[in-house]
Amino acid sequence: MGEVFWSDDIASLMINRKKYNHIDKAIEPSKSFAIKSSTSISGVPHIGNASDVIRHDAVVRSLREKGMDVRFLWIAEDMDALRKVPAGIPDSFSKYLGMPVADIPDPEGCHKTYSEHFCTKFVDSLSDFGTKPEYLSTSKEYRAGNFSKWIKLVFENLDGVREILDKGRRVPLAKNWVPWKPVCQNCGKLMTTRVTDFDSNSVKYVCEDYQFQPYGEKAYTKLSGCGFKGDSDMKNGKLLWRVEWGMLWAYWKVNFEGAGKEHFMPSGSFWSAGEIAEKIFDWPEPYPGENYIQPYEYLTISGKKMSASVGNVVATWDWPSFAPPQVLRLLFLKKPNRVRDFSYEYIPKYMDEFYKLQRVYFGKEEDDKEEFSRRLYLMSEVSVPDKMPAQIPFDYAAMVAQMVPEEGRIEKAVQIFRATKHLGEKYDAKALGKMLDMAKEWSDRYGGPSYKINLQDNPPADVVESLTDNQKSAIRKLVKALDRDMTEDELYAKIFEIIKESDISSKGFFKAIYTILIGRPYGPRLAQFILIIGRNRIRKILEKI
Repeated sequence: MGEVFWSDDIASLMINRKKYNHIDKAIEPSKSFAIKSSTSISGVPHIGNASDVIRHDAVVRSLREKGMDVRFLWIAEDMDALRKVPAGIPDSFSKYLGMPVADIPDPEGCHKTYSEHFCTKFVDSLSDFGTKPEYLSTSKEYRAGNFSKWIKLVFENLDGVREILDKGRRVPLAKNWVPWKPVCQNCGKLMTTRVTDFDSNSVKYVCEDYQFQPYGEKAYTKLSGCGFKGDSDMKNGKLLWRVEWGMLWAYWKVNFEGAGKEHFMPSGSFWSAGEIAEKIFDWPEPYPGENYIQPYEYLTISGKKMSASVGNVVATWDWPSFAPPQVLRLLFLKKPNRVRDFSYEYIPKYMDEFYKLQRVYFGKEEDDKEEFSRRLYLMSEVSVPDKMPAQIPFDYAAMVAQMVPEEGRIEKAVQIFRATKHLGEKYDAKALGKMLDMAKEWSDRYGGPSYKINLQDNPPADVVESLTDNQKSAIRKLVKALDRDMTEDELYAKIFEIIKESDISSKGFFKAIYTILIGRPYGPRLAQFILIIGRNRIRKILEKI
């Protein structure tokens, strides 16, 4: 029997779970489950946030395949305060620091709020990646009073909450500590309020200066309080993070939620929230704790952590403009508990990896881990086709997209891909056009110099004059070889046969050809390039030497 795919194993563990984790209590068998993914909307949602959704979607798929009823939730944590103005947002938004993002205006003016703008774009874009969770908002739930009875439970059991949280603290929480942050009725800030008195229904507070260190920053930011003193019910504010997390699990009856490794340190927030969920709210900590996905690692971009502040991420709604959604699913699902470095430059390589899984799935290629590879393909695919589609290498598509004219480009591209044996008689013109657009955009953004093609139909005179007799001889032989049709492998072999016969170095030969054709001493794989451009056109250019 082959390796069990991690999401299938998690689904089985959830279905067969018998007990709570922190108290001695049994769990009744059920065929109904809730899976939760969430994002703090204090920044602009990006592909890193999508990792959470895509990994949870795999568990959702596994449960549904086992006949379970699954509610898949994506929660916008939009009651969180804006702690830093994200890249791409006007600097003037610094005046909203400390306010809930649900109360900040939309920077583009097309929605009522900052939160609504980015949440809508994010959730709508997820359908491109084959998933569509139910979109919910913490600010709406708080302000509708839907959390009120749960918050009251916290205040009625403050000693128990403090005892749980103190397990991970060197200095115990003060006796007058409360896990509630009201929104100031005067200035609208959340981070500057301090509770001065309370009961289980309301709090008294003062709005005062507050210093904090934004994530990834060395310097502290000072927020000015307005000095207002007021009373607040348990609707316009929020619970502190660990307590809120446990409450959200109980409120939405969540059975599973993955998280990053920082939440699973000894006395980490997952364990604290889980203990609060069980002991205060009588809901089992989402199962199964540490496993194939929990705690999962993060994808790094060219060796650096994915971060909007670093500027190495893109929005989920931008990704499909330059790369297939299946590539992102594959990157997030292949080894979720191992660090995997990623580079936008290598998207063609990742697409090749996806294509291999597709060939294994459709029985076109063998694999030592066939069962696992087939399962990984199914989980990576957005919509599984009835039969294996044409596989056009992404780097081929990028070069073709640059070379074919806009008028009649599909027809011309079809001719090229048929000549290179990547396309048969039947093809999907819409899908091909989409692939060409995507590959061209990738090449423009990330492809690097070797993918920027500017074919010279007339070789520069100084280049011709600089050629040695051996180089000219080799070029004449290549011109003659291009009289007949060849596959890429055949042409590749012929090129190296010519190099050997002409008594020149491969470096000297390729430098001459690339300089003649595209004006620089290097370029894409020559055999591939010749077939994409067309051997007749290349032959006509080289005949001018």
